[in-house]
Amino acid sequence: MSNEALRVKSVIQGLAVDRQRYQALNELLAEQRQHIIARDAAALDAINAQIMALYHQLTHNSQQRYQLLDELGIQASSLGMQSLIARLPGEHKQKVGALWRDLQQQTAICQASNDANGALMHMQQDILVNLLNIGEPENWLYQQA
Repeated sequence: MSNEALRVKSVIQGLAVDRQRYQALNELLAEQRQHIIARDAAALDAINAQIMALYHQLTHNSQQRYQLLDELGIQASSLGMQSLIARLPGEHKQKVGALWRDLQQQTAICQASNDANGALMHMQQDILVNLLNIGEPENWLYQQA
């Protein structure tokens, strides 16, 4: 197998691994949301450590994919991936295209879940600050922005 074929194979294998990791990340983000709602700090710390470990793995794979695409002379972007997929033989083109679209969908789902969790945490913080200030009405007059 040529070096180019090995690089293409590595890119595709990386996509498959990342899809599994994003699916796992989405499950962890759902669990994180439940711990945020329950205000379970210990469980939240544990789940956050798992999320960060997955994030580091995904970042590493992304860097490898960037390098492999660069070595293939392909732009490391969605358009570049579409270009690579278009060059694949028939059935591989369809399978890898579906894999790529699913990976993009998984990342969008995780981003939305992460944003929702962040908004939930921000709302809880605002509520807590307001509750702490309720006993000191003068703080309502001079709150920091």
